[in-house]
Amino acid sequence: MKIDLYHLHRGLHFTRLTYPIVLDVLRTWAEASGWSARVSVCQESGVDLATEADVVGISVYTQTAPAAYRVAAALRRRGKVVVFGGPHFRGDSTVAEASPFCDVIAGSIDEAQFRGLLAEVAAGRLRPGGPPRLVRDVANRFRYPQDFRQSLRSRRWYQIPTIPTSLGCPYDCEFCAAYLQGRYVLRDVDAVRNEVAHAPGRVVLFSDATFGLNTRWTMALMDAIAPLGKRIAIETTVGRVRDPAVLRALARGGVRWIVVGVETLTRRLRKHGAADVEHGLADVVGRAHDLGMVVQGNFICGLDSDGPESFEDIYEHYERTRLDAIMIGILTPYPDTGIFRDLHAQGRIIDTAWEHYDCHHVVYRPRRMTVDQLVDGYIGLYRALRRRKSALREIWEGIATHGVRAESLLMIGNNLYQKYDSITKTRNLRRNQRELASHATSPARLEALRA
Repeated sequence: MKIDLYHLHRGLHFTRLTYPIVLDVLRTWAEASGWSARVSVCQESGVDLATEADVVGISVYTQTAPAAYRVAAALRRRGKVVVFGGPHFRGDSTVAEASPFCDVIAGSIDEAQFRGLLAEVAAGRLRPGGPPRLVRDVANRFRYPQDFRQSLRSRRWYQIPTIPTSLGCPYDCEFCAAYLQGRYVLRDVDAVRNEVAHAPGRVVLFSDATFGLNTRWTMALMDAIAPLGKRIAIETTVGRVRDPAVLRALARGGVRWIVVGVETLTRRLRKHGAADVEHGLADVVGRAHDLGMVVQGNFICGLDSDGPESFEDIYEHYERTRLDAIMIGILTPYPDTGIFRDLHAQGRIIDTAWEHYDCHHVVYRPRRMTVDQLVDGYIGLYRALRRRKSALREIWEGIATHGVRAESLLMIGNNLYQKYDSITKTRNLRRNQRELASHATSPARLEALRA
């Protein structure tokens, strides 16, 4: 029997460069059950509605939920069993809306549950069109396969090999929708080392949002992969890389690109640790440069602690810390996160069109500024960051500082993409701003707000 597995995206998306690996876990489990499996990363128009597959699984992110529903409805009319999964269904609020479009909703799933579903389809006990089932891995038994080289064969030639080293995140930030949020499970060092060894090319991305939180495990992994000569990108926290011994171990193991989730300068998050964020990050950047690594800082604009002055603070922080790259986004309160529940309870959610939950739109009322101040401040910050260097100067300084190496070329490519992305975001946000202004004064909008 056959199963198609889809990751849908909209527009130019990071999955064009870094391959999403979770669907390959499902493919591994399906093939172990004797099924033929096909994985596709595409936009809505790329879905094969004429497929011969018996089952179609779709990984649903909030911004692609409407597209997933449209595709699923068309597939069910053709007699296909449709399975939804993904972060859009981590809680309960989105399950009811998805129920008319699918046969199974998996908020989370382990190997036994998934293979059990396939067995029921094969036996004719799970058919399209019946009441949808809800599956949850309440025991948290999901694990990546021990030998997960399967995922490496799925990537296209231009995509960076992506390898997981852990599950979950212990910090439980209210704006995040991480899987196993509040927990942290490490993979076996030898399993990770084996996958790194078989990754094509020299550049590898560790796909964890908070890499290296266990010092002993991190040191062991770096010692294991150092002889492989790979150039590795990670995402971690300020508190983690402030440890000089850890930073040296990362450099020894081949880490050349560090993405630090700063998120905000207006409040201290638990993930920041006890360190002062600004001075801590400046210290990290200086030592990382000495060790031949580049550092990117990621920020979220529009948290309740942020006011109109926060945009200038981020720009000055970027200048002072000498970050090599920066990524900024507007807060997106994904459903069933703590921030969404709080904003909804306070009546501050102003847009529930899921396509707009993409960091390119404002879907809530900020606390310490107006919607216009958030949009104008964000666009002004993005323009200031991108005006700081011309494209040619960006390329020249990147090569002069870090040489012609994979990590410096990735940094240059990332910064040039951010220049392009700033134009797209500006256009979308200005349109969003006009739409919110017109809706705010319409009779239907006023009646909805009174209700």
